[in-house]
Amino acid sequence: MVAKEKYPADWLKKVPAVVFGSLARGQIRVLLHPGNGLADGGAPRDVPSVQLPVDLRMPNTLLWVELDESMKIARVWKRDM
Repeated sequence: MVAKEKYPADWLKKVPAVVFGSLARGQIRVLLHPGNGLADGGAPRDVPSVQLPVDLRMPNTLLWVELDESMKIARVWKRDM
């Protein structure tokens, strides 16, 4: 029997996000899917700052995020405008 996926794999591979800012020491708040549907302001996610390269930590930086099966951020890279 094959385990059923919670989400299609392609939904987790390239998620649009934007850096909100640093609200707690060692954490950076990232908004996933900003401007989409009920998550119009984005779905907030606090990420350990070591997971984001220094050049991607500025507020309003546009990102792509890859999530793993447990919805944790696996990879982050800059989104071109």
